[in-house]
Amino acid sequence: MLWVLVRKELLDNLLNMRFIGLCVVAIVLIVSSIVVLTGQYQEELADYHNRVNTQDAFIDQYGHSNRIGWMSSQFREPSRYQPLVVGTDRDAAQENFVNNPVPVFLSKLDFVAIVSIIMSLVAVLLAHSAITGEREDGLLKLMLSSSLPRTTVVVGKFIGGVITLIVPFTLGLLVGLLYIAVAAGIELQSLDYGIFAILLLIAYVYALGLFFSARSHTSNVAVLKSLFAWVVLVLVLPNISPFLAAQIYRIPSVAKIQRETNRIKSDDRDDIIRKQWQQMFQTAFSDLAFTRSMTKSDLEKRIESDGAFRERYAQYQRAFEELARDVNIEQRRIADAIRESFENQSHHQEVLATVLASLSPLSNFVFAATDAADVGLQSDAEWGAQAGRYQRTLREYADRRYNEEKLKNPAFDFNDYLDLRARPRFQFQPPPLSTRIEDILTPLGVLAIFNLLFFAGAYVSFLRYDVR
Repeated sequence: MLWVLVRKELLDNLLNMRFIGLCVVAIVLIVSSIVVLTGQYQEELADYHNRVNTQDAFIDQYGHSNRIGWMSSQFREPSRYQPLVVGTDRDAAQENFVNNPVPVFLSKLDFVAIVSIIMSLVAVLLAHSAITGEREDGLLKLMLSSSLPRTTVVVGKFIGGVITLIVPFTLGLLVGLLYIAVAAGIELQSLDYGIFAILLLIAYVYALGLFFSARSHTSNVAVLKSLFAWVVLVLVLPNISPFLAAQIYRIPSVAKIQRETNRIKSDDRDDIIRKQWQQMFQTAFSDLAFTRSMTKSDLEKRIESDGAFRERYAQYQRAFEELARDVNIEQRRIADAIRESFENQSHHQEVLATVLASLSPLSNFVFAATDAADVGLQSDAEWGAQAGRYQRTLREYADRRYNEEKLKNPAFDFNDYLDLRARPRFQFQPPPLSTRIEDILTPLGVLAIFNLLFFAGAYVSFLRYDVR
């Protein structure tokens, strides 16, 4: 009897103009979104390669040990899942070579946004009359008069409604994936289909509208209640949570921290080194003060021709390098302490915003979908960790190359050209699918709890529902 009810629910929806309109809207929106985002992905991928190539050419021609940090800023390659899931701004600190400000003012419509906003609204519109509509038509009294269990009725309507929602969005997704594979030249692998399966599994929520339908006696009242709950859960809570977290847990701005750390590691460091360098010529190396007015070529000739001078100048170079290294270490320590404190504060604020946003089913779906597609908060954290490890590796390589050049030429200093063409390159390695699945278990669990609570509420309410 359950599947008879499911079949009836499906036929009612399939023969309904609302369902036909849903199919058309879903397919058009999903396919058009995938087409637009695929073109954007290809442009950003070309832009990424341009940045990397330009940076490589710059370092190859102008590389030196003193500025290797800012010369080698990491760029993040756009995710292969971008045609479906945009996620967070992967490179907010960098501007494109051809910067178009228009997209900043327009929201990006990806598959997650379509499912989160449009599908959830459609689910409300389809589900609000699942119980009240049957009551108004007199069918509900007829079904229950034939000794049909109420449990079977509510479960059948839930299953039929979810399948109704799955059909149009699955069709749109399949057409979009076909475009990605054929027209865009993006090769899809088995891992990619696993990600898409996760998106489909967590996409469909129907219990909210069913709950309010079981709590109302007319469809008009049910749709008003459902729309109010939809506005609160989908629009209000997710958008207000970051602002509430910022008011509860206040932290300085990123720009302020960036300016302060840059000043400490650049201007302040240079001033300290300059003052201590001048003191060196006034005290321990006063006999070399005349070299300050010598040109580079004259200094190298003097070193080549005078062995005693060469040894003395090498002592000065070692003392200066030790001075610069100590100052750099100390200034980096101060800047890192400030940055670490800010990152800890930022993390606490982010956790608070996440907890507040998790009061909405929409936010949990977005967290799970973006992390599964490697464009979410967990992926950003992993990218930052890998970028930090690469910076340390690159610094060690640059120091080793500098010491090699120093052995060849004692006059070689931090600001001289340093051949870094054989340096290690940065390549972000996304976390495997198993790790991503572990990361999304929590939001998926919270989303399942929401669905269970809404369905349980609908079930309990229908058990006491007055069908007259």
